[in-house]
Amino acid sequence: MDIKKLRSLILLRIFVTYLLLASFFLYDQKFVIFIYPMFLSYLAAFIFLLTIIYLVIYKFLQKSNERLGGAVESSFYYFTYFQIIFDIILIITLIVITGGIDSWFSFLLLVNVISAGITLGKRTILIVAGLSGIFYGVVVELQFYQILEVPYLRSLTPKDFFYNIFANITALFLIAYLSRYLLINLEQASSSLITIARDFSDLYAFHREVIENMPFGLLYTDHGGSVMLFNRPAEEITGIRREAALGMTLVDVFDFVSLPIAKGIYKGTMAANQKIIELKLSEHRDNSGVMMGFVITFEDLTKITELEREMKEKEKLAAIGELSANIAHEIRNPLAALRASIEMLKEGSVPAQKMSRVMDIALVEMDRLNKIITDFLVYSNPRPPEFRIISVTSILKETIEMLRNSIAGHTVEGGATVQLIEDGIDVDVTISGDYDKLKQVFWNMCINAVQSFGCPVPEIAPRQKRIVISAKAITGYVRITFEDNGCGIKQETLTKIFYPFFTTKKGGSGLGLAIVYRIIQEHMGRITVSSIDGEGATFNIILPTLPPAQGHIK
Repeated sequence: MDIKKLRSLILLRIFVTYLLLASFFLYDQKFVIFIYPMFLSYLAAFIFLLTIIYLVIYKFLQKSNERLGGAVESSFYYFTYFQIIFDIILIITLIVITGGIDSWFSFLLLVNVISAGITLGKRTILIVAGLSGIFYGVVVELQFYQILEVPYLRSLTPKDFFYNIFANITALFLIAYLSRYLLINLEQASSSLITIARDFSDLYAFHREVIENMPFGLLYTDHGGSVMLFNRPAEEITGIRREAALGMTLVDVFDFVSLPIAKGIYKGTMAANQKIIELKLSEHRDNSGVMMGFVITFEDLTKITELEREMKEKEKLAAIGELSANIAHEIRNPLAALRASIEMLKEGSVPAQKMSRVMDIALVEMDRLNKIITDFLVYSNPRPPEFRIISVTSILKETIEMLRNSIAGHTVEGGATVQLIEDGIDVDVTISGDYDKLKQVFWNMCINAVQSFGCPVPEIAPRQKRIVISAKAITGYVRITFEDNGCGIKQETLTKIFYPFFTTKKGGSGLGLAIVYRIIQEHMGRITVSSIDGEGATFNIILPTLPPAQGHIK
């Protein structure tokens, strides 16, 4: 039971007693119902003395309970039970000395029943109601037979006495039933609230642990940007104590964020510790859509950025090394041929009829060397693109016409002919780009497709070779596709075909696709390839239909 309720019961008893006593003396003791006014004073004095005794016992039990750690809590229950029963006797006494059946204070029995329910719970409330009804009925019956010499109106009949007893007992049990019903509901509600409070406490503790142990910083601000939540990783990343951060705004914490605050992704360097921070800012709205604040998550990208920078440097050095090796390899072959030719000419050991042949070889190797140097210069120091509004469709049509003339009557390995198929080229699509460079890209794609037919043809391969060129406009972009059913590209070399000087073709420089890749990048586009070895390859080029400054494919 709640020990505080016992103390409230003691104080309530003395308050009600002296409230009635004060009203009695306020009217100069002129109430007709007070048959024995002197006894009323005695009763008040007795209740006052009894209250002192109750308080002494209460203090004693309270100290014993604190000393023994709640071991005597049951004593409070029996002590309260005794008070409730003894209060019935006190109320009955008050009823007797104020007129019995004519007393105005029978309602105090109802108050006592309610007090029993509040202090002792639903189990004792019916017992108290029953005892109160029995005591009241016995007293009124004793008054009727004048065993208790308390006068009453002679006009009252036995039926009046019976009805009075019945009405009061009914009221007692009705109050007891209603109080018990309310107490049951109250206990259920209290139990539910306790369970909810416990669950909420557990949930709050869980959420707090999750928030405090996140691998990234988390803070919450109101709609004005004032920080209201700041977790432990946020302290570690920013170097700002939580107590100090709660009095700051988002702009004070991250100086690279500008006002007004808007949702999105921000990245910048903190001036205080030079850490590179990326934060994601989202809005928090309630169920009705009203803006409540901002939820911000952020992480320290300093080490990751440094690692990325180191990786790029290493990749750059590796690319330079690979490029240098490829250049050396490509230049060594024609130089070796040139050296051999010049040595033969110098020694004069070449017969006159072969002299022209040796010189032709030297000239061919010189041209090959010049082509390698020229392609390398084009790749390493390209001409800046000249952007203007051009028609992709027109460039494709010109390229296709050139290709058609080039392969007219041409047969490939195995005697197969080449069929050129157009798909969607009639739809005019305009972009911002460099006319000559894009024509170079498309022509290179066509030449690669034709050259892919030069490999040995398996017996199961079709004799009819085809090249399919298509263009399709999608929202904001155009996709140009070059598809062939040639020899295809092996999977192990598929990721290297755009590397400078990487080639699987005899006599190829390995710079064609590398130049294509660079030109597409200059146009803020993307090129992808898919292939099955022996079945063909498909190149997809995606270009923005908006100016490069306004559209970029990632």
